[in-house]
Amino acid sequence: MKKIKLALLIILSVIILAGCGKSAKEEFFDYTKKNVTENSSNDISMTVKDIKLTADMKDSPEANVMVTQLKDIKVTGSMQHDVSEKATNTKLNIEALGQKIPLEFISKNDDMYFSLDIFRGISKIASQFNSELPSDEKTLSAFDGKYLKLSDADTLEIDSKSATNLTKKFQKEVSNYFTSLDEERFTKENDVVTFKLTKKDVVVLAEKFNTLSKSKKEYKEFFIPDFDEMIKNLPKALDAKFNLNTKTNDLAVALTSTFDKKDEGFIDSIEVLYNYKPNDKQVAIKLPAKKEIVNVKEIEAILAPYLSDELDEELDEELDEELDEELDEELDEELDEELDEELDEELDEELDEELDEELDEELDEELDGDFNMADDEFKELVKELEKEDFSSFSAAESDELLEEYEPLLTEKQYKTIEKIFKNK
Repeated sequence: MKKIKLALLIILSVIILAGCGKSAKEEFFDYTKKNVTENSSNDISMTVKDIKLTADMKDSPEANVMVTQLKDIKVTGSMQHDVSEKATNTKLNIEALGQKIPLEFISKNDDMYFSLDIFRGISKIASQFNSELPSDEKTLSAFDGKYLKLSDADTLEIDSKSATNLTKKFQKEVSNYFTSLDEERFTKENDVVTFKLTKKDVVVLAEKFNTLSKSKKEYKEFFIPDFDEMIKNLPKALDAKFNLNTKTNDLAVALTSTFDKKDEGFIDSIEVLYNYKPNDKQVAIKLPAKKEIVNVKEIEAILAPYLSDELDEELDEELDEELDEELDEELDEELDEELDEELDEELDEELDEELDEELDEELDEELDGDFNMADDEFKELVKELEKEDFSSFSAAESDELLEEYEPLLTEKQYKTIEKIFKNK
């Protein structure tokens, strides 16, 4: 936003600053001198002549809708300057998104007033984007016919006297710069003088402004610390073509901005037309009456109920987010614990199964090998069995005994014991 304001400040300075002489260049600055030193009243208009989309966005429905809305924006109005009273009155009507918004500035000496009639139109536009500004008649009517005094310290939070002094010094810098330009940059055909302002001019004048703003302690609040970055982010090309009709004093300005692809925007270039045409509507500039002037605190009081609701909603949203985060953390912890328990159970089961298998295998190996009865032990067993009387044993009982001995015997030993049981 700063870079746009700075560019417009420099471009508009060309319109209001003075020069001298009768060449094409001098005629151009005679016009600006007349607007500064004499009473004047001009009709003003602004339209968007053309917008070109980037190649990758030409077929985008959303981008084309936005372009249509931008092209529909129109500004009309008037600017009146009373030299003797050091007063200026600027009235504009902005047509955008189906709404007409009045905009008015009144200034005298170092005081400036801004009409709050704009609030109704802004409220209607905001509602189209689901932004809830106050729209009830009681609130809206409280702003009707009221003015905010912009020069109050609590409004702009700047020293108005310092701002005025800096502006005057900067105007001299701009005037000196354009006086030094080559005559060849100003051409005349029939009654029209043409002059083109380039991005290079904007950068030079911007540097002069920032140098001036740090030349005195009283101007330090206007110094731009991120100046180099701001200049770097200016459009790739910035051209303002001025066409001045020296007979009618009509001035047409075509401002074209071309953007770099690296900006990643959807607009390749935009051309805006400004027209200034003298009229005979010069009337006394009337300052707002005391009862029509409000300050920031009074505006805040009018909007207090709305602002309270809005703050409550914001607070609720923040609390909801915090609560959601806490719940998420708790759920994550619970899920982690459940998952750990499930994994532990599964791991325990797997380990138990593995251990059971290993033990079974070890037992089988031991029973098949190391636990086979030694020959000496077997001979003792045979002696003891031969002493026993198994005649009362049934075949089933004999088989059960054989099964118990089988794991401890070799195949040869098993047949010997089987023979003893069956012969008995």
